[in-house]
Amino acid sequence: MYKLKGSRFNRVNPAQLLWRVFRVLASILILLIVVLAVSTAVTVLRSGDDSFVPPVLPLTVNNVGKLNAVRVGQVLRPESIADVQAVLASTSGRVSIGGGRFSQGGQTAYPDSLHLDMRSFNKVLNIDTAAKTVTVQPGIRWRDLQAAIDPHNLAIKIMQTYANFTVGGSLSVNVHGRYIGEGPLVGSVLRLKLLLADGSVVDASPNTNADIFYGAIGGYGGLGVIVEATLQLEDNIAVERRVRVMATEDYAQHFRDNVRDNSDVVFHNADIYPPHYNRLRDVSWLATDKSPTVAERLIPEDKDYYWQVKTAEFVASSNFGKWTREHIIDPVWYYPERVEWRNYEASYDVAELEPKDRSEYSYGLREYFVPVERFDEFHVQMRDIFQRNKANIINVSVRHAKADPNTILNWAKTEVFAFVVYYRQGTDAAAKKAVSVWSSEMIDAAISLGGAYYLPYQLQASPEQFLAAYPKATDYFALKRRLDPNNRFVNLLWVKYYPKNRDLLAQSKTDLGNYYRSEEQTFLTIPEWYLVFQPKEYADYLAQGRDPSNFPFYESIEEYWVLYDRAIAISRQSYPANTEYRTMLRVIGISTTLEYLAKGAYEGSIGRFTRWTASGEDTEEDKLIQQAHRAYSELIYDEPWYEFDFAGWRDRLWAETSLWGDHPLRKWERKLFFSAEFGLKSLYAKAIKYAAQSTYGETDKRIYLTAQRVISNSIRLPKEPDGVEMLAGGGDDFLMSVPRRGDFTKTMPRFASDEWAISDISGNHQIVVSLLGLAGADVSGLAGRELFRSVLVSDDERERIFVLVGVADLTRFLEALASKASEQQIELEHIFDY
Repeated sequence: MYKLKGSRFNRVNPAQLLWRVFRVLASILILLIVVLAVSTAVTVLRSGDDSFVPPVLPLTVNNVGKLNAVRVGQVLRPESIADVQAVLASTSGRVSIGGGRFSQGGQTAYPDSLHLDMRSFNKVLNIDTAAKTVTVQPGIRWRDLQAAIDPHNLAIKIMQTYANFTVGGSLSVNVHGRYIGEGPLVGSVLRLKLLLADGSVVDASPNTNADIFYGAIGGYGGLGVIVEATLQLEDNIAVERRVRVMATEDYAQHFRDNVRDNSDVVFHNADIYPPHYNRLRDVSWLATDKSPTVAERLIPEDKDYYWQVKTAEFVASSNFGKWTREHIIDPVWYYPERVEWRNYEASYDVAELEPKDRSEYSYGLREYFVPVERFDEFHVQMRDIFQRNKANIINVSVRHAKADPNTILNWAKTEVFAFVVYYRQGTDAAAKKAVSVWSSEMIDAAISLGGAYYLPYQLQASPEQFLAAYPKATDYFALKRRLDPNNRFVNLLWVKYYPKNRDLLAQSKTDLGNYYRSEEQTFLTIPEWYLVFQPKEYADYLAQGRDPSNFPFYESIEEYWVLYDRAIAISRQSYPANTEYRTMLRVIGISTTLEYLAKGAYEGSIGRFTRWTASGEDTEEDKLIQQAHRAYSELIYDEPWYEFDFAGWRDRLWAETSLWGDHPLRKWERKLFFSAEFGLKSLYAKAIKYAAQSTYGETDKRIYLTAQRVISNSIRLPKEPDGVEMLAGGGDDFLMSVPRRGDFTKTMPRFASDEWAISDISGNHQIVVSLLGLAGADVSGLAGRELFRSVLVSDDERERIFVLVGVADLTRFLEALASKASEQQIELEHIFDY
């Protein structure tokens, strides 16, 4: 090759020319990649709906741990005995009872039950200063009771460390505190009133209806509703703090010599320091004549606990944090002389422990009781279990309790030490499983030494462990059958351990391995499924002969992130974060944003130009591309997207369309663009398929549910709806499997026309449904709770409506929808499985 320079020709090296061309093209490609990456990042950051205020879901009852959200059927906030009697008389279903909701395993709720929220039933009925007694309604918090008795210089005799709990809830779990010379709360209860399932009110005390008295206290709401209690009080005195650090192995002897029989000790606990568990700190409060160094008589309710919460997070974050607490933070904290009123020391607020967010991590309690003479044996076993399982223990607080021989479900059958374990855990399934492993080992260790475990926490103990720890449970069950013959008072604790509620299909569900799914995923799958809805919307758009250059790709990006933000905001109210699923949603959202930005930019420029050259007409390539997008939109309803035959459709484009013809520029542009798009997707799909199968194995294609026959008196054998497989039966329940994905939505309406009622799907009791209808369509008459709406990006006259439906109401919802469909022009789009 030659170039003209002056009057002479000079030879140019072809390799140099090619290298220059390559460098120019590479620079352009890199520039395009950078522009696309920056555009994607900016678009993701600017998209979404940060201002969305999620609708309050009042029928979801959760507890402080945020790991056990339960959808109840109705919530009643009674203010009197008559309110409770009236609702019991007017209903016949299950009833659950909740107070402060500090139990951590669903002990206050039951799916689709009438839930009695007792917190408005909270009056002080009488204070007898001479006898030092007080009579209260059960919904009152200990902190409010303290405010009422402190002016009389009276104090609570026995309560737990934190004052946010309700009295009724504390009675139901038979709490204990840090009081030396005392035992469980029952020791300070003079009498109570219990409202039974038939509406009658029974007076109970240690001398009157003693079986009811000792069954209701520590009975977890299974016998009836505690509606009144009379408690013994003590004088409010000044107490002085004394602190001593020692080896854990020296504690038992120290306690016997210096604490147990010391009448001056009012409060006492010993904090064992993880991760080595070989040192502890005795913190005792002794009666004193000294003037208080703290002016307040009660801890102010508006106190700021910012630094306490941050310190707990720091301690939980690493072994260094735990070392810092043991050797720096606590020595500084406990160094000054401190004298307080007894009421002040008993008015702690759980806010000092409450993290700002429990979505990715939650803090929990476990508690184990062992006879005092077995302390040394247990703490060695405890240390081994925690260290071997790498449990993230923040603190182990040792308390003391006298024997409680009388309550039926007594955890202190003899004089015991209570090991109160405060820990941090992740909120995903793997973290929950890990906690259940070490907790089960701890339960076995306590039982082997003649002890027990405490029932207000996560319900991971087996029925065998429960009966071993609470051998008089059979007496409790007999009493329940007498007082509550129709089994109206139920919660998740008694679902697991009361024989009448025992799930006869439990073993079948366990054998399946994947029966249970996380309920929050019915919300989190909303944005994921938009990537199924949007291709259908695009295919419908193309089928109408509309210009692909005008399709709202950018609006589709915005819609994905809006749905993402809204789904996260709604699920965050009651459920853990499910970090793994949220990460997946972000990854596919970013990749979709990248794809739609590139496609939107291309179709809006080159694609628009070639469409103009074709006078807006579809070429045969356009028509085949329309078929490909239709085929893709149909496949992904039932199969993962990477199963689509991108390469096959690319090859069809070249095999089934001519090389030349009308509008050649459009024809060749469509051939090249479609080939590039589907060629890249073919390679990407293979990579994603390999990664998904390597990580998760084969995709689950069935989901499971439990159903009951509606026509129970029929003599003919039950027949499952088409597409459903019956796997097992137990009592009135039948275990069934249903196809997942799109077939799930097609199959579930068949239950509405058959003789079945569904009680749970994958162990869950609420599910999200999306509807398509004209803008402003009325869905108020349906048996569900509207969550939000969004306009279809390609048709602003139609809306997508998201509704939360109780699983037990799903068939009724679908029947009502079918009758309303033509009138309101509403149709079922999708039922979001888990």
